[in-house]
Amino acid sequence: MNAANYRRLIERLARYRSDLKTSEKVFSSIYKIGSMESRTISLGKIINAIIQETQRRFDFTRVAIILLDESRQKMVCRYWVGFTPEQERKARSRPLELNVDKCRETLVAKTGKTVIITDDRDERNTVFDLKMNKLYNRVSTITAPLRIRKEIIGVMASDRSDRTLELTKNEIKLYTTFANQVSVFIENARLQEQNKRKISQLLTIQQLSKQSAEALNRKKLSGLVVRSALKITQGDVCALLLRRGEGRYMTIASHRGCGAVKKGFRLEMGTGVAGYVAEMGMPLLINEIRDDAQETGFLEGLRSELAVPLITKNRTVGVLLVGSYQAQAFYREDMEILMILADRTATLIENAKLYEEIVKGRQFAENILESSPSGIITVHSNGRIRTINQEAERIFGFSRPSVLGREATSVLCDEMNRIVEWGLVHREVVDDREIEVAGGNGHPQVLAVTSSLLKGQRENVTDLILIVRDMTEQKKTEEMIRRMDLLSSLGQLSAGLAHEIRNPLASINFNVQMLFKKLGGDESTKNVFEDTLTGITRINRLVKGIHDFARPGTPSFKRCRLDEIVRESVCLLSAQMKKKHISVILDMDGPMPAVFLDPMKIQQVFVNLLINAMDAMPSGGRVIIQCREERNRRAGGDCVTIHVADTGLGIPPRNLSKIFDPFFTTKAEGTGLGLSIVHKILELHHATIETESTEGEGTTFTIRFPVEEVDQAGHAEIQDTDRR
Repeated sequence: MNAANYRRLIERLARYRSDLKTSEKVFSSIYKIGSMESRTISLGKIINAIIQETQRRFDFTRVAIILLDESRQKMVCRYWVGFTPEQERKARSRPLELNVDKCRETLVAKTGKTVIITDDRDERNTVFDLKMNKLYNRVSTITAPLRIRKEIIGVMASDRSDRTLELTKNEIKLYTTFANQVSVFIENARLQEQNKRKISQLLTIQQLSKQSAEALNRKKLSGLVVRSALKITQGDVCALLLRRGEGRYMTIASHRGCGAVKKGFRLEMGTGVAGYVAEMGMPLLINEIRDDAQETGFLEGLRSELAVPLITKNRTVGVLLVGSYQAQAFYREDMEILMILADRTATLIENAKLYEEIVKGRQFAENILESSPSGIITVHSNGRIRTINQEAERIFGFSRPSVLGREATSVLCDEMNRIVEWGLVHREVVDDREIEVAGGNGHPQVLAVTSSLLKGQRENVTDLILIVRDMTEQKKTEEMIRRMDLLSSLGQLSAGLAHEIRNPLASINFNVQMLFKKLGGDESTKNVFEDTLTGITRINRLVKGIHDFARPGTPSFKRCRLDEIVRESVCLLSAQMKKKHISVILDMDGPMPAVFLDPMKIQQVFVNLLINAMDAMPSGGRVIIQCREERNRRAGGDCVTIHVADTGLGIPPRNLSKIFDPFFTTKAEGTGLGLSIVHKILELHHATIETESTEGEGTTFTIRFPVEEVDQAGHAEIQDTDRR
């Protein structure tokens, strides 16, 4: 063997040893990366390990893995080593269009063959390649396909910037083999990561379904949906836009990361990405937004957007939009899982809307029930009270929590329980049946009760409704009107009788006195004349009382304080009360406001009431007079209220409605006109009087004088009343 052949053999042996060492290193790297995959390390860590091993084993300046996205026909550079920050930014922001950009990377992705280019003189260089060589300062490159069987998933591109690549065929083959082998690792890690992500996304949707069962409020539900969408897609911003009725615009129900949204913001259908999706009813994925198309209606600066429609009953009711400030942020898998979320959200939003309508309808019905002027009680078919309204609480004097769920028989009076039994057992109802019950304040009340039956779908009775109207005040008013009519009629009759009796009575009185003076006579005759004159005097007093009742005269009105008139009236009778062992207690709230009245006639009112109180307490007792300024609920204005209460014999219930009737009296020497005159005087003053009495305990008269009364108008009205 000659020297030349020997040298060639030695060189081949050296290359063989070098290739063997390189092979050992490459296979060692493959083993190292494979052991990482068995530990379920993330895709990013595995690819970073691959590019670092590639750089170290083959002594490259830069290594980049560019993955193919077939759905978008793009190649995205996601992992690299050896790049400057500026080179990283450009590599990340400029994905390669597979069918547009002509370069060595797209060539390898299409042909599946490794390409090595040593310098710019290589005819395979394209304009795009030369531009990239200058941008990245690369001298020579090797690009191998990342292949799994016949499918290309990307390329691995490596280069040197300081010298030309001098790779043997074996090294090129090893590089290609290494690329093919790590392709399996990349794909496995990518599938594993996709599965993890999909599981996480599905778990997020499942969690949303659980949480939404308790979130029937649309605002709370919208917040849950937005948070879930961000978690699923790993986006930067998210907004849920809902369509308002059949209108041509949407408003933001909830958002995150969008900054401050203007109050009253509306997005027209067809405007921006979200408006387009709402108009077309189809999802849209944009992974590279141009600088001149940044504005989407309410978001700026996004590089990727994913929007899916919310469709229910073949109608778009809203749009779920997520965005990212990074390009190529979303995948088709994100859109598919977001469509599942959107479908679920549309159903939940519709359910929440229906629930809100039901709640609103229920609240409306409850407001009507609470605002009803009648008391309403619902009794279930099992005899228990289900609902009562505020008026029913007032009428019966019990609180809602204390009666709900209780047996009606333990709450209602016997008469009402009979009405409940007629309805629930015998299917009989009543209409405006008047009953008398003990009210919540202990005083008798007159109620008008109407019952009705509620039936279920099978015509079975489920509930009984009791509608109760408090007729007590109405009955009092009716009694007052009846009394006023009676007094008016009797007044006219009494005026005529008084006039007809007074003239002949004066003649009789004169003639009797003349006869007494002329005849004289014995003691017996004298007694007869005295009895006659006494009788005439009594008749005259009665006629005067009738005249005062019929024509009380024109009051002389002026502003006076009632508390002062009360004190003066008490002073007039203080001596008589002291003799009868009656004490008077005055309870005044300080100076009372001046009231427009005739002080002499009002004093007559209080004197009459105090005389009645003295007559009702023959063995002594106590009179309590209270004077208060308060609000008159029925009259709707301020009034001065005076209570005159005694501890006397009281008035029997059968007589209580007759005490203001003319000539009604229980006194042997009474005329029965005192309280009638009191009523007449108060009527002229636009004042009211009410009576409460318990036999054996005492009587209370309550008088209410209006405070705000126009002097001249009030005076004219009273004068007209007097003329009538």
